[in-house]
Amino acid sequence: MSFFRGCTYIIARGYSRKNTQLFHQVSLMIAIAMLLLFFSSANASDNNLDDETELSLLSLQELMELEVFSTANLLPTKQAKAPGTAYSFDRNDFERMGIRKLDDILAFVPGFQVNQYRKRHRSILARGLLNLYNDKLVFLVDGVRRQHSYYGHFSLGDNFPLEKIEKVEILMGPASSLYGSNAFGGIISVTTREFSKTDHIEVTGEGGSNNRGKGTLLYNSESIQLFGSYLSQDAPFRDDRKSFIGRNTLQPLDEQFSSLFFKATPVEGLTVSADYYRNETPFVFIPSSQDAFVEEENLTLSAAYEAGNLEKGKVQSNVYFTWDDTIEHEIEQKTQSLGYKEHQNSIIAGSTITGFKRFYDDHILAVGFNWVHTEATNMDFKRKFHFSRGFLDPQETGSLLSDPDASNDDFAFYAQEVWNIVPELELTLNGRYDNFEEFGGYFNYRAALVFSPDNHHTLKLMYGTGIRAPTFREYLKVLEGTDFNAPALDPERIQSLEFGYMYQWKNASLSVTLFHNEVNDYIHVTPTPDEADEYFSNSDNTWYLRGVEGLVQFKLFNDVDARLTGSYLDAEERGAGQLPYLANWTGSLVLDYNFFSSHHFGFSLVYNDSRQDTNAFDDDDPNAFLVTNIFASGKLNHNFSYSVGVDNLFDSKIHDPAADFGGQYNTERTEREIWGRLKWGFDF
Repeated sequence: MSFFRGCTYIIARGYSRKNTQLFHQVSLMIAIAMLLLFFSSANASDNNLDDETELSLLSLQELMELEVFSTANLLPTKQAKAPGTAYSFDRNDFERMGIRKLDDILAFVPGFQVNQYRKRHRSILARGLLNLYNDKLVFLVDGVRRQHSYYGHFSLGDNFPLEKIEKVEILMGPASSLYGSNAFGGIISVTTREFSKTDHIEVTGEGGSNNRGKGTLLYNSESIQLFGSYLSQDAPFRDDRKSFIGRNTLQPLDEQFSSLFFKATPVEGLTVSADYYRNETPFVFIPSSQDAFVEEENLTLSAAYEAGNLEKGKVQSNVYFTWDDTIEHEIEQKTQSLGYKEHQNSIIAGSTITGFKRFYDDHILAVGFNWVHTEATNMDFKRKFHFSRGFLDPQETGSLLSDPDASNDDFAFYAQEVWNIVPELELTLNGRYDNFEEFGGYFNYRAALVFSPDNHHTLKLMYGTGIRAPTFREYLKVLEGTDFNAPALDPERIQSLEFGYMYQWKNASLSVTLFHNEVNDYIHVTPTPDEADEYFSNSDNTWYLRGVEGLVQFKLFNDVDARLTGSYLDAEERGAGQLPYLANWTGSLVLDYNFFSSHHFGFSLVYNDSRQDTNAFDDDDPNAFLVTNIFASGKLNHNFSYSVGVDNLFDSKIHDPAADFGGQYNTERTEREIWGRLKWGFDF
């Protein structure tokens, strides 16, 4: 009970520091939720128990036995016994954790630190691997890699709505032995909605703070799925934010996200899909003399085929094509005339084929081939205005790349052996050789042991390596105002050792992971000798990243579930000391109360220790923070359901260092958001 009294004290203390407006808003939300509950209790009956209700009756151990994880070794495996450190979240978890966006999930993954970046995406720092553009992780959608070729980046915000997602799998640690370049800090793998056994329509509407309005429409059947979404809102930042050079700024914040998705199974074993999205977002925290925007269009076409079984032989293959068209442009504030415009257009194509076969009942061999082609199609820029020089005469034009027609092919072969040595002990070995057109050949490997002496204990030991090849921007950046020639770049390299332990009770589980990573040839920004520009180079120093991560899940009572995470990170660069921008301690807590059979109420806490920055601005110190979210969800009747919540309840002011990992002003995180969503679905 002392824990609950402590949480009550925190909430009460937070309210005492705020004005009464928040109290009235939250009270109104609770009153609406209670009215909805009374309405639903009058229309629902015990005979209408759905799958979610039936799942809630299972013990935690039974639920974990049902979870299947395939990202770690390409095979369906119980999550607890998957090699490496693995986490998964499904549609029920989204509701019970108050999750609205894909990247919100990552705050509840021990080992991830998520920073707000000024281009309206979140930088994901996995076990201390610093990056601005999420280029040290691989993002997969239905097995297809998604990546922006210029920055090597992917975004997980409102451009990828949760309403079309079935499951998210996260694998921590290097996995280049299976997935190649960028599988440096881990894998984020998304599976879209499963096909429905009956024809199904689902409509959602969401509204909230910052003029947020969102709508989605899903049609699902046994062989065809159609999905569309549209979102318009103001980016949720304060009016008194500052530019990245520390000056007061007032810039437009309106943004739009839209998407269309089609998936079909024309014949057994074959799935084809087309995924399109368009984003228009502000480029915030720039000099106060300009307004800046990012417009992106992306279309991915893919086909996946699967046939056979492990006993006689199984094959999985996919082929995909991605067209990416991105424009960044700036408008000078006083004249509203175009100041700068650049294109970052490219195509990415690839294919993968993997064969599986079981031998002697205790060996499963997998052999595969992978090809990825990346090509720049338009990287031109035009500059008419510069914040420190004013309007330019004549204007500047050119290409972002020293080779405007750049392309790169990666051909790779990989093999994996899963050996069930004895029923309690399993060994996974895999290796992959990548031959890059621009960077040569690299071999990566991984070995993992999973020992489960009984149904309660599981021990894991893994050692592996990974690489990250340079992006177009890093090895082909045009240097301005200097005769300096940047040296050739090598891929970044990582070696990782981790040990994990899991203990399961009937209604609780504990997992702990210890890891030690060494990073070499880290690619970083370096000033040219004459300080006229910046280029990218490999560091001669080694990074040492050590830490421990923990996850505890338990049922406090029959109707109360809790999820507690914590992690400690020691990140050091040899010869330079502790790495900046990273918190030593992070953690989260989620409590979910299930009542009236099909309703949930809960709250979450996300904690970050203070972080070191390198700028000279004293009023944006990245101090420790604690973010509180509250939320509720449930069914009104068989067809209607609702979700409501408040993110960043106490509107705590949070800064993430730094806008550009340099001596510039830190980026401010989003303010409080109040939101509500209704969902209507029916079969016909």
